[in-house]
Amino acid sequence: MKNQMKNQRNRSLPRPLSRAFHPRGRRGFSTIELMVVVAIIGIVAVAGSSEIAKAWKRQKLQSAAGDVRMLFQRAYSEMQRRGTPVFVRVGPLVTSGAARYLPVSLVGDQTQDEVLDCFQKVPTVACPDLLIEEYDIVVKGFSGIMGISRVDQEFCLSDTNTNQIVSTLWSDNTTPWTAARVIMCDLQGRAMSVGPKPSAPKLGLPASTGRQIAGPATLVFTHVDIVNGDLFPPTRYMININPVWSVRVVKQISPAATVWVDQNG
Repeated sequence: MKNQMKNQRNRSLPRPLSRAFHPRGRRGFSTIELMVVVAIIGIVAVAGSSEIAKAWKRQKLQSAAGDVRMLFQRAYSEMQRRGTPVFVRVGPLVTSGAARYLPVSLVGDQTQDEVLDCFQKVPTVACPDLLIEEYDIVVKGFSGIMGISRVDQEFCLSDTNTNQIVSTLWSDNTTPWTAARVIMCDLQGRAMSVGPKPSAPKLGLPASTGRQIAGPATLVFTHVDIVNGDLFPPTRYMININPVWSVRVVKQISPAATVWVDQNG
């Protein structure tokens, strides 16, 4: 009986392992394997950052085109608020020392003669018209000039050449950006064509012709990298001023050379 109880207790106790368990040793990464992994991570990071940069440029282009549209549309509300015709002037290129910029100006006709006189923020006898707002497309900027510090050109007004302007139904539709484009919103809210004043005392100054434009006046707005072929797909924004003053922006892409297709969004 005692032997049975003793044998039963012995069976209930855990038996020691006959030999200790030793896990197999793990092999570390070789230098070549680590270098391959690092190289792959670097390639992915570079590719990802490049796409992010391109997406950021496309977003900035869309935002800037929207800013110009809002400035153009504001001509109508400023005409109503001030009770004066309002001019929109694009260009010409301004060179100031080492800096260059292309101003887009909104100007109130303070003299009420439908002539674009010299203008500034605070009108004077010499410059009687009022500069309401200005949007500068910077070509090259340096510290202390126009409040810009070493900024290079991002946007342009042509899809083929970064130092040209492509437009229709403005006062001047030649391609060089040294020529100003002007259009006027009159007191009836019409988009009026502008040409050089034919008579003294303001001979040659931009002035309303008294004729409403026949169709939408257009202006191309795009990114320098699209013109240079570094940003895909080729994208531009067509800014349209309608004969009865309203402004519309149409986004276009170019799936094939010289062919532009409207795109929503």
